[in-house]
Amino acid sequence: MKKCLLKLFFLPVVLIASISCKVDLDYEADKIYSDKAPADSAMGYRKIRTDASFGSQVSSANYVYVVDSSFDLDGASVTVGEKSIIKFTENGSIRNGKITFNKTYLDGKIKFKNVEFDGTLANRNVILSWFGPNKTAEEDRDAARKNTQIISEVLACMGDTLIVDGFYPVSSVIEIKRSINVRSVDWNEKLCTETYQNSYEPSNGFYAANGNGSIFRFHQYQDENDKYHVVGSMNMFGIYLKGDPEKYLNATNYETDETKLTYGVFLPWGGSLAAVYNCKFEGFTQGIRSLGGFIEKLQNTTFNACELGFYAIYASDFEVFSCKFTNCMPNYKLTRIPDESSLRQIGCGFMIEGCGMVNCANCLFENNFINLIINEVAIIINISNCKFINPVYNDIYVYNNYTYVRGPFYFTTGYEDNHRICIDNVVISENEFIRNKKALGKSFIMFTNGYHALYNHGFIESDRITNLIISDNEFIDSRPVVPEDESLFVVSNKKETRSKITCSRNDFGSTKINYYARLIDGSYGKFTFVNSSNIFPTGVSELKLSNNNANVIVCE
Repeated sequence: MKKCLLKLFFLPVVLIASISCKVDLDYEADKIYSDKAPADSAMGYRKIRTDASFGSQVSSANYVYVVDSSFDLDGASVTVGEKSIIKFTENGSIRNGKITFNKTYLDGKIKFKNVEFDGTLANRNVILSWFGPNKTAEEDRDAARKNTQIISEVLACMGDTLIVDGFYPVSSVIEIKRSINVRSVDWNEKLCTETYQNSYEPSNGFYAANGNGSIFRFHQYQDENDKYHVVGSMNMFGIYLKGDPEKYLNATNYETDETKLTYGVFLPWGGSLAAVYNCKFEGFTQGIRSLGGFIEKLQNTTFNACELGFYAIYASDFEVFSCKFTNCMPNYKLTRIPDESSLRQIGCGFMIEGCGMVNCANCLFENNFINLIINEVAIIINISNCKFINPVYNDIYVYNNYTYVRGPFYFTTGYEDNHRICIDNVVISENEFIRNKKALGKSFIMFTNGYHALYNHGFIESDRITNLIISDNEFIDSRPVVPEDESLFVVSNKKETRSKITCSRNDFGSTKINYYARLIDGSYGKFTFVNSSNIFPTGVSELKLSNNNANVIVCE
């Protein structure tokens, strides 16, 4: 089994990592965005005249072209001579036409407006405002050229990095088709801290406008053999992506139409989102939707007012460090209790599904419907030094029952699906669980085994939760009263008899709960709890169980 799982998780990562863009974070802060223009001592020099057509004056190669006036191309298409420089003065600008760059370097006070872009730029870094994006949703709605078109063309032309120096509306999805960095103009690597409590609040980025709900997705195409391919990789630094926060902060209706799913970034299998630092995702169905794509590290990033903040499925070997997950709620009135059919639509800060080697540390989870979900064939997961505060339902939901991936792009593990699916080697340690409000779930942590893994596929292999360790955590409970049937753990087990949880050195002393564990009706497979050196409140111990029919919960 281990051999098969290694194939499943590590081979794709090696292949994808080989095509992902790596990030150099060793720049000096004041030199991050510096570009050096080509040496112009051996180049020709020409100041563009207003009494002749613009295109006829910029066709020669290896020239410095000085734009000192406002030029209206009047719809003309202009191709710049190879390896030339277009240098703008304070009074220079170009508008209303098409420019085809040809290893062109832009310099000076660059100003374009209503211009179509093609070709290649020699600039390593470009600033978005150079290219005349629309500044408001109203302006973008009425403009002949939308921001999605402008940004897509700039991404295709530029060198490494798009520097975003404003908060721009986007009326349709921007496709990532190559390796790029997207940085805020005020970001540098010194803003990355070891804690989620940092002073940097991203303000430059993109927001969904004119009915569009999503921002970035990676380009997918189908070849002549009907096989799907994904191209592109992206790193994000100090970027704010905003959808519709009010949809989730004040949820009233449950959305069941999969085609209306929205996302800040949609990362399918084959794409790479290697680094996401100091960013913010707010108001999406899923802030980051990663279906098997390559991820390396998320740090100091906030997911707020989403249905699922960060949804990672079949991704391996990545780190979520010093991030915040807040106000992630389902898009319906909070009256339903989660079940198998609604697990992916219930409101969750971070959902780990089918992932291997995930480290989630130093993070804040607060006021989410469920703070964290670990689901289906999750292996080697570490959750440590995090704060879990006031979930609406409960803090951590460990759930194992194979179902289809939500959305139009399904993922299958192929022949590896024939093997047993398990949640294995999950460590939840040195965290704080803080509660001063009542939770609907009446527990801190919930464990659920469904029926057979791959039940819908016709296989009969069973699933299980095993080698789950909960240690050295502190539970801080300041509520005056709690429901009579509240417990530390809620257990549901409809089939498996080998699930095992080890609890050791936890401080449960301040909790107001009456029971150590509570069993959901209908369970019959056994859960074994191994307890060692835990601190309990008066009257509660690891032997105090609720609704333990047929000795389903066994304490050792």
